[in-house]
Amino acid sequence: MRLRGCWLLLLATACGVAPTGPADIVTTPAACLHDAACPFLLFAAHRGQCGDDTEPENSLSSYLACARAGAPMVEVDTRVTKDGVVVLHHDSDVLRVTDFEARYGSGKSAKVADLTLAEFQSLRMKDARCQGAEADLLRCRGATFDELLDATAERGLTFFIDYKAGDLSAFIAAVQRKPGAAQRVLFFDASLAVLSRIHAELPEVALMPRVQSADEARQLLSSTTLPIKWIHGDPDYVKALAPELKAQGVRLYANVWLLDAEFIAVINGTEAEKQAAWDRRVKPQLEGLVRDGLSGAGSEWSGRMIRGLYPQGWGVTKGP
Repeated sequence: MRLRGCWLLLLATACGVAPTGPADIVTTPAACLHDAACPFLLFAAHRGQCGDDTEPENSLSSYLACARAGAPMVEVDTRVTKDGVVVLHHDSDVLRVTDFEARYGSGKSAKVADLTLAEFQSLRMKDARCQGAEADLLRCRGATFDELLDATAERGLTFFIDYKAGDLSAFIAAVQRKPGAAQRVLFFDASLAVLSRIHAELPEVALMPRVQSADEARQLLSSTTLPIKWIHGDPDYVKALAPELKAQGVRLYANVWLLDAEFIAVINGTEAEKQAAWDRRVKPQLEGLVRDGLSGAGSEWSGRMIRGLYPQGWGVTKGP
């Protein structure tokens, strides 16, 4: 019991959460990612959007805001620049979220793959706070994956990697450069060939294929030799699939956009209206999905969901 208590204390310290009693359950995001028995729903903040802030997507400021909000995981879109650097960006080009046209006009390709890192980071986000020389670069400049790993290392944040495009070697090298980074990564891809390469070169990374149905998940797990511990599916077949996955030590992850929409409907409402949306609509549905076997959830409102489900903080449950 003494050793167990010390271990819990170390976990809590690593996560920045102080244990509140010897009977509490305390874990870290990385520990939960790799532990099929983890009792906490592993939320992934989509593009770094937690629902309680207005930071630009895939910016360092958005991910740090999620960490402060208690999010255990963030979804990260990664691409590779012309000179081989992994950066955080969703679209194939930078037009939607940056001032590229004002800086470079129409005579230059706006695709991430055609920009050097220096060019990519010369751009500023389309945000009123990003005007002028005093703009906060954590908010206003595109970031590299290396920068994200460094900025969140002490917080223990984990990463749902949605690898969009580019030389996979660059991503593998970025993870290999950072001690302990591999344990913080959940790598998502529809291609088993890509997942196989990741596993061969980064064996500590958790793998998650995308499936379109419960039957596809069953077929995949019966035919692959990869150590699949997560399946990315949809809420509509959670209940049918989750018990079978649990028996194999595999967990189910799904995006909960329909629940996000409940919050979006009252985004300009009062706090009382937002609380009512949680109490009457979001919480019952989310708790139902958890009972049915959901272990991971992608959301743009994870901050509110975490506070609602885990009032002591994600990863901490009061003991008896």
